Amino acid sequence: MSFDDYLRDVKTRSAVERQLQILTEAAIRLGEEAPKLCPNIDWAGFRAMGNILRHVYHRVDDQIVWDTIQHELPAMATAIGVALRDSANAQPDTSI
Repeated sequence: MSFDDYLRDVKTRSAVERQLQILTEAAIRLGEEAPKLCPNIDWAGFRAMGNILRHVYHRVDDQIVWDTIQHELPAMATAIGVALRDSANAQPDTSI
């Protein structure tokens, strides 16, 4: 899908924005753990996007949303996948 196709497809734009709302809410709930898990992600910026999608939806910048889904989300998914794999492989602390 091209950016122009994305702009013309209201249903897809709405679905993408809704999924981003869910993901940004999850990022908010991770709180201070998020940067520890994946320090290379701009968590503050991602959370701010969620606030815009939820509260200032009439001013959503479609180019920013498009860039996020094309460039940021794949990198984020990779980083989170690595963090989850590393945490699953971590040895439990048995010194207690």
